[in-house]
Amino acid sequence: MDRAPLDGPGEGRPLDALIVTGVAMLALSVAMLRLMIVHDVESFVIAALAQGAVYAAGVWLVVRRAYGRGALYVIIGVALIARAIALPSPPTLSSDVYRYVWDGRIQAAGINPYRYVPADEHLAALRDDEIYPNINRKDFAPTIYPPVAQMIFLVVSRASETLTAMKVAMLGFDMLAIATILALLKQDGVPPERVLVYAWHPLPIWEFAGTGHVDAAAIALMCLSMLATARNRRGIAGALLALGSLIKPFPLVIAPALWRPWDFRMPAAFIAVAVACYLPYLGAGWQVLGFLGGYNSEEHYLGGDGFFLVSLLRALGLSSLSGTVYMLLAVAALAALAAVVGFRRRSPEIDRTAPLLLGASFVILTSPHYAWYFAWILPLLARKLYVPLLYLTLASPILYIIEPRFLGDAFNAGLWLYGGFAAFAMIDVLGRVKHLPIGRTA
Repeated sequence: MDRAPLDGPGEGRPLDALIVTGVAMLALSVAMLRLMIVHDVESFVIAALAQGAVYAAGVWLVVRRAYGRGALYVIIGVALIARAIALPSPPTLSSDVYRYVWDGRIQAAGINPYRYVPADEHLAALRDDEIYPNINRKDFAPTIYPPVAQMIFLVVSRASETLTAMKVAMLGFDMLAIATILALLKQDGVPPERVLVYAWHPLPIWEFAGTGHVDAAAIALMCLSMLATARNRRGIAGALLALGSLIKPFPLVIAPALWRPWDFRMPAAFIAVAVACYLPYLGAGWQVLGFLGGYNSEEHYLGGDGFFLVSLLRALGLSSLSGTVYMLLAVAALAALAAVVGFRRRSPEIDRTAPLLLGASFVILTSPHYAWYFAWILPLLARKLYVPLLYLTLASPILYIIEPRFLGDAFNAGLWLYGGFAAFAMIDVLGRVKHLPIGRTA
């Protein structure tokens, strides 16, 4: 598709529409910051859904028309300003960032972060009045974060043991992700303004700049791994994938889409980097796995209720499947899909679609309980847009208000999330069959 030249015929009016959409995004960001400051989570979620609707209009604009360079300047400018607005917000949505600073502090004191829970008397001398009282699960949960995340916490906390420093670091990773997505889009031959799919989405704005989640670093490394793969740097791709997976495990989900059959450079690099990153922490023994087991129990995965599909089957009276059996079946299904993807025929279109297929399958099967767990899908959607999955990411803020007076419980939230996904997926299928515009993908 040919592009309209910058400031050329046809550029003005569509660019005006993009600018108006961006201004609306920023106006809502200001309102949302105020809601974060006063800890009005319910109103924040409503505003987030409204901002998601405005964002969807922006996505529609960049998908339906090719722009000149002016559009990219608008997109990046709005993305930066929105993050600057979100940066000073308090950690209203999640207190995880306090644990990040704490883990960095105890490592600086020469203590393995996997050895003690924060409330252990061995760490009493490191307590303060700002960070320690706000650590979640401090009385019973050792850290859950893998080694590369711990290394990031250590480095950032040596600059400053503050929430702001940690959020600025995550914002830096977020900017790296945007830059890498732009490089990927160029490699794919896709218009660069599609970076809006990630850059304007409310999740990165509020979960990374606003709340400081370390997922931003994992996303950046996942994007770099995809870029290294696209440039045939297999060993580098494997190393980057290992680093990202040892922050949060989701980059590992797309590994089969990046691997080339019988090329062992990627897995060899992955294993070597993973082993090297774990070595400094192995003094804790099996405790190096942290709160992983406790987390699975806390989120009701072992009993099965933590998985929406299990809850749905039980509600319909169709199954009494246990959580353990479901997990085994889900792993088997994902492994089979991974094998098909890993040995697929190569083409540019398949290389963009395969990571999204794996990511979508993982999300549907695991039904994440927190909104920020959906953010890692966005770089994949920037490369290959799929509206039903985009809906899922935009609806995810409802997970913040799982209370009787709102959604009731996690099952009702799942009906909105995955029921909406199924409805959009059905519309997409019908649109493809009938050749309707709504069925086209980008």
